[in-house]
Amino acid sequence: MSFNVYNQLTRTTDYTYKLIQLPKGLVEYMKKDAGKPLQFKAPTKVTNLLTICTDKDTYNVRQMNHLNTQLIVDDMAINKLNVHLDHAAAVGSKQLLAVGLASYIYELTETEGQIETDQIPVYDGPRSDLLETTKTLADVRNDSPIAAECFMQNWHELGGTVVAGKAVIMAPSIITDVLHTIISLMIADDMSSFEIDAMAASAAEQNPLFTRDLISTVAHKFCNSANGTFTLDKERVAKWFGYETLRNQKIALSEKELLLEWKASLPPFYNASLDLKLLLGNYCRPNTGKIRYLRAESLSSDLHTRIKEMFQIVKEWDYDEFLPFVRGFVPSSKKPDAVILKYARKKRIGKKFVVCPR
Repeated sequence: MSFNVYNQLTRTTDYTYKLIQLPKGLVEYMKKDAGKPLQFKAPTKVTNLLTICTDKDTYNVRQMNHLNTQLIVDDMAINKLNVHLDHAAAVGSKQLLAVGLASYIYELTETEGQIETDQIPVYDGPRSDLLETTKTLADVRNDSPIAAECFMQNWHELGGTVVAGKAVIMAPSIITDVLHTIISLMIADDMSSFEIDAMAASAAEQNPLFTRDLISTVAHKFCNSANGTFTLDKERVAKWFGYETLRNQKIALSEKELLLEWKASLPPFYNASLDLKLLLGNYCRPNTGKIRYLRAESLSSDLHTRIKEMFQIVKEWDYDEFLPFVRGFVPSSKKPDAVILKYARKKRIGKKFVVCPR
């Protein structure tokens, strides 16, 4: 089949056409309901990052350059653009009009999305200065390159809440205090689950600063919910108290000492299974038999440099303790060893594997 192709010599300066390669899932989303949201979003703190957000999914937009220029054409048989040729050929069904040129295409890759936390203060109680806080929760949602339905789950995971109508991030100490209060009230009243309003009323009697918004954030962060009823997730609770115990230690501890401190940090009469595996990615072993907190964000964002820094801290890592610090650099299509072994050696000692410098 052949077509007559024409090129539009003069084009409007009001807009330009861009090519976007749409994943199958996004095409189906757009076809199913044209009224559903589809937004371009870009974070302020990261340059050269653009996303497309649906109500459930987030896609990173990446420019893919081409060696050849492509024509963006309007099929005159359909003529969605409602343009006309001054010298149209006789067979209208075989006419194409080039309305734009493209030397690149935008490729979409699904991602988890992120919440824009710039200008959101940390709330650590009545001492917090919220006078200059300007963002509401709606502002944060609109500014963040993340799908609408994923926003609240991620917001609660960050410890995000609302104080005096403004969006804030709860300080770890406040999260711990609120969680401790919720658990203590559940134990005192022999409750296996609770509803937000009832718990907020009881918590306010213990501490008037524990508002419904604070209770709601902590409940969503550490509980499973169904039909408005919340049940504590013991693993998430244990992990939080273990993380806070580890983070607040001034010196390296033995495993036994850490477990004792961890157990002591739990609310009285609250039982949870404590396992160091819950804290993987948050500690290192600078000395034999000792454990110390290591903040992953303190390490380089360059993989090669990060691994060098890790070996400066610990000469030989247990493989399972090493992996969480580099997992984020491993593409989903590759196995971790394919990336790790470029910069380090892996060897077997007895029944376990260790990672050491090359």
